[in-house]
Amino acid sequence: MKKLFAGTTLFVIILILIFNNYIIEKYIIYKLSKWVEKDIMFKEFDYKFPNLIKIKELNIKNSDHVYYENIFEANLVSINIDLSSYIFNQLVIINDLKIKNPNFYLELIVRKNETKDNSENDKKIIFEDNIGIAKKISENLPDKIWPVKKKDKNFIIYKSYIDNGTAFIKISTIKDESKISLSSFEFSNVGNQKGFQHYKDVLKVIFFDIFAREKDLAKKKILKEAYKF
Repeated sequence: MKKLFAGTTLFVIILILIFNNYIIEKYIIYKLSKWVEKDIMFKEFDYKFPNLIKIKELNIKNSDHVYYENIFEANLVSINIDLSSYIFNQLVIINDLKIKNPNFYLELIVRKNETKDNSENDKKIIFEDNIGIAKKISENLPDKIWPVKKKDKNFIIYKSYIDNGTAFIKISTIKDESKISLSSFEFSNVGNQKGFQHYKDVLKVIFFDIFAREKDLAKKKILKEAYKF
């Protein structure tokens, strides 16, 4: 009886994956939104059974923005996933991830720490940004402690590509924004599985590329101080 129930359940799941693009769309966007802790908008979502997902005109919204409406935009995000690994294994395998024409938006707020104990000259400079990194560095905040999960799916991306990227930077103490053309990136074996390159290291590579390509020395000095390059 248990085998019959398991077989029926698997059959229903397969039918859903094949015929219901809407369910896949809602699930994937929900997972992405939960991971980045931001609202996500898109123009078109296309799932081709068994392994190809394409999201067109993807936007990750900027919470409480001052200057930019979005944090991230991309004309196309293409994900080639090993579906069987997602359903049956604890390690999710993504064969390749392609991001076309992405825009990255960075807002950096620079202010002095307002405390009664410090004089005007002794006030510490505090940095805050729209991606939650600068404040953590400037205030030396500890890493967020996540609740222990009974089961947690790790993932590995065998190949990832980022083409024709652009970064926009607005620093509160400087009037003009920066528009920076980024390198094209290709990464192999990235994820959160032990023994592979962690995805946070990939983000550091991209972030350093933004810093290295900034031409304005005043902005570069602030970025270096904020992110400890």
